[in-house]
Amino acid sequence: IIGLYLIIPCIYFDAMDIKNPALRMTFALAIVIFIFRTLEAYFGHAPYGATKSLGMYVTYYIFPGEILFDAKTSMPLKVTRKDIIQNFSRLFRAVIVNSLLYSFMSHFDYTPFGQESRHYFHPKHLGNCFFIALYFQQNLEWFDAAASAMSNAISGIKTAKMMDSPVLKSKSIAEFWGRRWNYLVHCVLKRGVYKPIRKYGSATFASFVVFLASGLIHEFLSYTVSVYHHMEVPADSIYKPSNIRLGSNLAFFVWAFAVTVTERALGSFSSMGISPRAVPFFVVMTSLPIAFWFVEPYFQGRFL
Repeated sequence: IIGLYLIIPCIYFDAMDIKNPALRMTFALAIVIFIFRTLEAYFGHAPYGATKSLGMYVTYYIFPGEILFDAKTSMPLKVTRKDIIQNFSRLFRAVIVNSLLYSFMSHFDYTPFGQESRHYFHPKHLGNCFFIALYFQQNLEWFDAAASAMSNAISGIKTAKMMDSPVLKSKSIAEFWGRRWNYLVHCVLKRGVYKPIRKYGSATFASFVVFLASGLIHEFLSYTVSVYHHMEVPADSIYKPSNIRLGSNLAFFVWAFAVTVTERALGSFSSMGISPRAVPFFVVMTSLPIAFWFVEPYFQGRFL
């Protein structure tokens, strides 16, 4: 089944002649979620609330978000009028911030500090990586806000927030990946990969497989969205799909695993006596110098 999932996007893109990277990403991302939810169903790790009835089971597996269940009744939480207002307010803010960032970043070809240096710790390189990470975060925030606002309002079911300012507010590396960055993917990876592996191996090995799976899935997204029968681009364009180096996303997530394990061994930055206001800076700096490993395929593929 998973093998079939992996070839469906390419078949669909060819059949419908879809070249737009945003449309491709939306479809391919849904396939990724289905893959991990298939794994969690196969290994019996679906949320208990999702298994209480056939209707809820079907709803859970087709829903474009992480459904929140009541801890006592295991029933899905109902969205309130206040929730709907907050969701659309978040969407409005996300559109404004994303528009401003896009105007700023595109004006400088997404390198506001210039393209002269790729030395990992050069201030200009770090500045470029910071704004790229922030811009990527805001793109996911916009997508999450739009999906939550529409799905919650239509279904009446409450979902978890996918992005929670990871670049600016994370207090630890574990918090960055586990609770603030793409919480939906974290949840399906935890139930579909971590728990089945943890049953037979150590927590460290299970975490490694999770980061490895995340890296491979991002390679899949880079290929299907930007490389496979990609759209034509102007010859003088700085960013071209032909410049994409497959493997960079996988390398990034292997590095992310390494720094996460190091934090477990040495303790978080907060435990080292660093000022709480400065902690997010140190958390981001553990991967900021190589952030372009993660985001460059999406820029070269003209997705962002």
